[in-house]
Amino acid sequence: MPSPLAANINDGILIDMSLFTGISYDPGSHVATIGTGQIWRNVYNHLEQYNVTVVGGRVLEVGVGGLILGCGLSYLSDLYGLACDNVVNYEVNAQFNLDTIGLVLTRDQVVLANGSMVNANSTFNPDLWWALKGGGNNFGVVTAFSLSTHPIHEVWGGVKIYSYNNTPAVLSAMSQYQSEPNKDPYANLITQIFTTNSSIGVVLTMVYLKPEVAPSAFEPFYSIPTVLDTTKIQTFSQVMGGQSVPAIPRFDWFTTTFKPSNSLYQHINNIITTAPELKTLTSVTAGALALAFQPISASVVHAGNARGGNALGLQPVNQTWFALDTSHFSPADDAVAHNATRGIHERIETLTRSNGSYLPYQFMNDASYDQDVLAHYGAANLRRLRDVQAKYDPESVFQRLVPGGFKLGG
Repeated sequence: MPSPLAANINDGILIDMSLFTGISYDPGSHVATIGTGQIWRNVYNHLEQYNVTVVGGRVLEVGVGGLILGCGLSYLSDLYGLACDNVVNYEVNAQFNLDTIGLVLTRDQVVLANGSMVNANSTFNPDLWWALKGGGNNFGVVTAFSLSTHPIHEVWGGVKIYSYNNTPAVLSAMSQYQSEPNKDPYANLITQIFTTNSSIGVVLTMVYLKPEVAPSAFEPFYSIPTVLDTTKIQTFSQVMGGQSVPAIPRFDWFTTTFKPSNSLYQHINNIITTAPELKTLTSVTAGALALAFQPISASVVHAGNARGGNALGLQPVNQTWFALDTSHFSPADDAVAHNATRGIHERIETLTRSNGSYLPYQFMNDASYDQDVLAHYGAANLRRLRDVQAKYDPESVFQRLVPGGFKLGG
């Protein structure tokens, strides 16, 4: 996440997880065990030989650990829930001595602050299992995740790129796609609008989790002319390869959630084309803004509840997880870019609160460092998370000595 000290620390001890890269698959249990230091490219490529995959990241270079602990949105989520919902076990087996700051891991497994060795699943330490499903880095060091796998190999999908002038039409199609009362759970997508770079325009990544050409679930988009269309039948891993992270050194994100409608989408499009903060963003070196509309159906919430529930406090309604993604070149411009992006975010939240479409959830994987993510899980869930933290880390080691990420406070 683009959050200061979320993945490192100044003047402290850094535990490097990059060598925790094991990947194994048990065809009997249909479970894959993945080291925290892996990236999704390697995970998908390894599992492809078995014609299965997992609910994981949509960008291949993203790390496994941070995505899952932040909950993890996937193109499989309508069917199976979020990435965290598919963790059948968080593995914890280590010798950790806080006095000597020594760490010896005996196999791929989470480290509690007192050095105890535990597994967290529906049977053993189920309260910790629940808390780790969206609770971030507040409870221990997870060294491996055991994930349910699913029989998905060939799919239809790819990228459609539209001219920036077609933004209103794409957003209208997006609203129509989301309002389908019997939405096809095998269809999923993300729409990205490059507001400050009209030469890129609108990028729609769509995936249908069966090898069926041009499924009717995406019908609202087919009449809009494209600049580029890479959709075809290919493996799931190949579709995932269509998403990449640009080589820009500085990023910041803001997130918000709302119930979708065409009227709201068109109002947001007006904000992002007229907000004075845009001029501020483009005035810094390599300053750019992209928007992400991520459709979440009620079935995502129901699927998560069926797998034991999570800490997120999601309402079972169709919704959009919206993100403002900004990038720039120089650390000297961090504050300027951050404040300008926050200004646009506040304009959009003012709109959604005023028209009743606002939903009180913040997606941790897309949140900026000063957003109060865990408070947006709801008061009851926040209290429960604090109770779990107090039980497994009574000296608040992961609150005091790990300042980065989203903390429980209180």
